[in-house]
Amino acid sequence: MENEPIMSSHNLIKIFLVSNYSILRDALRILLHTESNLRVIGEGSSLLEASELKNGEKPDVILIDLPDCDQSESLSLLSSSSDKTPIIVLTSSGDTDIYQKCLQVSIRGLVPKQKSASVLFKAIEKVHAGEYWIERSIMGQTIKNLDVRQLEAKALSDRERQVVGLICRGMKNKDIADNLFITETTVRHHLTSIFEKLGTKNRLELVVYAFKNSLEELPAASEAISRGISGTDTLSVAAS
Repeated sequence: MENEPIMSSHNLIKIFLVSNYSILRDALRILLHTESNLRVIGEGSSLLEASELKNGEKPDVILIDLPDCDQSESLSLLSSSSDKTPIIVLTSSGDTDIYQKCLQVSIRGLVPKQKSASVLFKAIEKVHAGEYWIERSIMGQTIKNLDVRQLEAKALSDRERQVVGLICRGMKNKDIADNLFITETTVRHHLTSIFEKLGTKNRLELVVYAFKNSLEELPAASEAISRGISGTDTLSVAAS
């Protein structure tokens, strides 16, 4: 790619762009390069191309433009990918079914295309730091329309409920361990048990389940700030 800026490798976030449209990839690359800590190291029309970078560089984050058509098929391809690089999806869809599928395939970030560039930059930084990023409006719609599975699961223990509550507050495993005076290994054991009992696959799906089933209350905007959740319009969930 021509005319790429020279950037320091210190705290640099390397990004791979995926879009069916080359003109959109060009626009996103120019936009991302306005931030000194972001650098596009490759681009293509599919996830497969992200794993075939000839220079051997591995991206820190994959940014995908979700097409307006065939969205379900695109998400199915993501679910079958063995690449564990964190993925952020740009979407113009207001379909809560699409949001739910994004959660199910462990998308780490979901950013509406109507949002400003600053929101996208913050989402990339948070996902790179090991968190999930989802707009509060999307979370609210998804919870409202989610058909919760009927599970014959054992009730959570008091300790497991404490862990769920701290996860919903955006805490990482280390923070949870420090807060509850237990080890990180014990936290991981609790999480395994919680996932099995509730039938959830990851932390973000657990948070949605917790809010939907009143294990926790969805925080108001003012409370979100005090909890350290990223921004008044966004819920940020630690990935581990």
